[in-house]
Amino acid sequence: MDSAEARRILVRGPSGPEPCGIGIRCVAGVLDLGVVIVVEFWIAVFTRQSGPNDSIVLPGWVYPVILIWWLLYYGTFEYFWKGQTPGKRAARIRVVMGSGGEPTLGAVVRRTITRPIDMLPWVVPYALGVLWMIATGEKRRQRIGDKWAGTKVVYVDPRTPQRDV
Repeated sequence: MDSAEARRILVRGPSGPEPCGIGIRCVAGVLDLGVVIVVEFWIAVFTRQSGPNDSIVLPGWVYPVILIWWLLYYGTFEYFWKGQTPGKRAARIRVVMGSGGEPTLGAVVRRTITRPIDMLPWVVPYALGVLWMIATGEKRRQRIGDKWAGTKVVYVDPRTPQRDV
C-alpha cells in the first residue's frame, strides 16, 4: 500500500473522517495563537496610555476588545473557511461535524465560546483541552468544545484540493 492510499484510509475511516492527533492540533494552535497575539500586541501598542510613575496602562475598554477579537478570530475563520483557521489550513486539518460535513454556525459558536474553558489553566494554555482530548481516546480526540458542538478535527483529504476562500 502506497503512502497516498494509507493517508486516504487514515483520513476516511469506516465511520467517517478519522480525528487527527494532538500533536498536529498543537501545531495549528501555536500558529493561530501567534496570529492572535500579534494582533493583540498591536491593539495594545495603539491604545496604550501613560500611567502613574511613567508606567504604561491600557484603558479598561481594551480588554473586552481583545477578548472579542480572540473569539471572533476562531469563530469567523472556522465558519467562513469551512472549518479551518489559518493555522489549521497550514497544518492541513479542519473541523467537521461528527458525520464529516462542514461545521454549522451553531457548532462553530459552541466551539468558540468554550475555548476559554479549554484553555484553563491559563498559565499552561490548553492544558485542560489537551487532557480532555487524551481522556476521550484515540477514536475521538475531542476537546470540551468539540464534545459540546458534536465536531471533531480531522486531516484534510490530500486528494481534495483546498479551496481558496
